Amino acid sequence: MNDIFGFVLEFCYKIADNYVVSLLLFALLMQIVIMLPLGIWQHRNMIKQAKMRPKEYALRQKYAGRNDQVTMRKYQQELQEMYTREGYSPLAGCLPMIIQIILIFPIYQVVIRPLEFIAGLSSEVCAKLGELLTVNGSAPQIEIASQLRDNWGNLSAIIDPKATVKIGEETVNLLAKVQEAKVIPDATLFGTDLSYTPFSAFGQSYWWLIFIPILNLAFMYLSQYLSRKLTYQPNQEAQAQMGGSMKIMMWTMPLMTMFFTFGFASAIGIYWIFRTVLAMLQQFILAKSMPYPRYTEEQLKEMTKTSKKSKTTQQE
Repeated sequence: MNDIFGFVLEFCYKIADNYVVSLLLFALLMQIVIMLPLGIWQHRNMIKQAKMRPKEYALRQKYAGRNDQVTMRKYQQELQEMYTREGYSPLAGCLPMIIQIILIFPIYQVVIRPLEFIAGLSSEVCAKLGELLTVNGSAPQIEIASQLRDNWGNLSAIIDPKATVKIGEETVNLLAKVQEAKVIPDATLFGTDLSYTPFSAFGQSYWWLIFIPILNLAFMYLSQYLSRKLTYQPNQEAQAQMGGSMKIMMWTMPLMTMFFTFGFASAIGIYWIFRTVLAMLQQFILAKSMPYPRYTEEQLKEMTKTSKKSKTTQQE
């Protein structure tokens, strides 16, 4: 899987000739080719679930006030029978989300390892370079690439700084492998080296990079807010009772994202912002093009009453 995604990222770099721009193209391709079909699959399944809400409401009312095991078993049995009749499967709704989570890991590995998937260097060479060069942050290959580009004319000085006239055989072999690289990824954008982490930007001329984690926080929170507004929430009553807990959960992921972004190369932070914006855009388009049926509490009560009257009339 890594090789497939790596090939796509390399293709994007050949088009853009810039690592940051290639990441944005890569994110766009992944969203259109993988995330959008999975999102449509999940959305359609949730529409089926939303259409069943009046029947689920009527079923809950039927067993309201009784919490014994026998009653709960009968409720669950009738609920499953209703799902079968309507052609709805709870697992079908979870599967697209599980696939997305599984795919995020190889995609992320490709994004933070440009020297392997764009430059074509082996993981062993990259690991050795990481040992020899002073790199910080959680995506060291991006910073290594920046140092190699800045010192391409005198690589031996940064790879083996103790050498004066003669360099060691190990360094010679390492230099040869580095010089065989297809291309050293360029992580600069508008004159700014985005291999730096926002944390390292404090007190520096590129101090404005600290806004990248803050923007990640803002967009991630907005994403979760829109998700609650635009997607079908099957347990609305329970969520209303968990008001305080839901607010804490809405802030947890954005705060964690901001924290981690401080230690990653700024290029990765920009990539995450772009991915979040694409996900929000996809969610908005799906919600408007394939809207969920929505029912108020009053409508559900009225529909339940009408259904009971209809059944009584038919029995008479």
